[in-house]
Amino acid sequence: MEREVVAMTASMLGGGARGATSVCGCVTSGGTESILTALRTTRDFMRSTRGIWDAEIVVAESAHAAVYKAASYFNLRLVRVPVDKLTLQMDVLATRRAVTRNTVLIYASAPGFPHGVVDDVQALAEVAQSAGCGLHVDACLGGFVLPFAKKAGWRHGVGLGRPFDFSVAGVTSMSVDTHKYGLAQKGSSVLLYANPELRRAQYTAVTEWSGGLYISPSAAGSRPGGLIAQTWASLVHMGESGFVAAAQRVLEAADTLAAGVRTIPGLQVLGQHTMVVAFRSQEPGVNIFQVNDELTSRGWHLNALQRPAALHFCVTPANSDAVPALLRELRAAVDAVRAAKGKAAPGGMAPVYGLAGGLPDRGAVGDLLKGVQDIMLDG
Repeated sequence: MEREVVAMTASMLGGGARGATSVCGCVTSGGTESILTALRTTRDFMRSTRGIWDAEIVVAESAHAAVYKAASYFNLRLVRVPVDKLTLQMDVLATRRAVTRNTVLIYASAPGFPHGVVDDVQALAEVAQSAGCGLHVDACLGGFVLPFAKKAGWRHGVGLGRPFDFSVAGVTSMSVDTHKYGLAQKGSSVLLYANPELRRAQYTAVTEWSGGLYISPSAAGSRPGGLIAQTWASLVHMGESGFVAAAQRVLEAADTLAAGVRTIPGLQVLGQHTMVVAFRSQEPGVNIFQVNDELTSRGWHLNALQRPAALHFCVTPANSDAVPALLRELRAAVDAVRAAKGKAAPGGMAPVYGLAGGLPDRGAVGDLLKGVQDIMLDG
């Protein structure tokens, strides 16, 4: 079942019989494990093939937070580059300048979590090939939507009309979450590699243990076979036609949401949206975090972003029908905040976001987050 899940996923993303037949992979417990594993595997592969011990990873400031966890776990140096101010894509020129002899990987997103923007994978792949380093494409969010967008009749160009998968020479690994738009149960993702040689660097082989010879493909020792079976069942049940229909539903609803946000005075849609629509306030009297508090009080839960301060809504097959109602509530929330003239609602999170965004000491913000986590774990 794992082999078939990997094969089905690879066939959507430039691998399989009709693409790069060398594409291979494994099933993981989620996007974070896929990302952690891809970065650690590339580090070890480049260490053994190029002798790089002080590994650097070039990431955009919009890259998923899992890259910071990977850096902490595996002693990787993160080199952050900005995003283009207009498109919010990873800045290709800045990436080219950031690459050094110690760069083992460039990390791209398709799309990125904050703004739903697909990076220019083709241009980044050219940089990676010139530098002789890897290129990981984080398609955790979009891996089961973007491949079907064209057949779904989506009128926008995905990633500005450029391919983003193994059809692009230079892409060495991809992470794709089956438990997101693959509609499988929480706790499953697929990690794909361009070839078996790279995947082999993921394994742990122990030859000198008194317990016998040991080989493990992942960080986890025991893995739940039930989740793999359920993932297999979901993909087989949906099939290509099911995913095309789901993509059409999601992308049409996202278009409706983006178009509706543009009609609300004071709001601006950020970047070229996919299934994620991000927007900010352009009106000084409308604090976007206060808008979020107002929406929360009305039963809506959006994701708060920073740098710039913004909100986003991720459209899924489960919530796509709610977009018209969300637009009505969003307009009402903006009007309510405007009428409040800067006065924050009691108990809201806007003051916390404002304080966190304004503190120059990011260590203090980190300590605040750890305190919140303590409360969540201990009650």
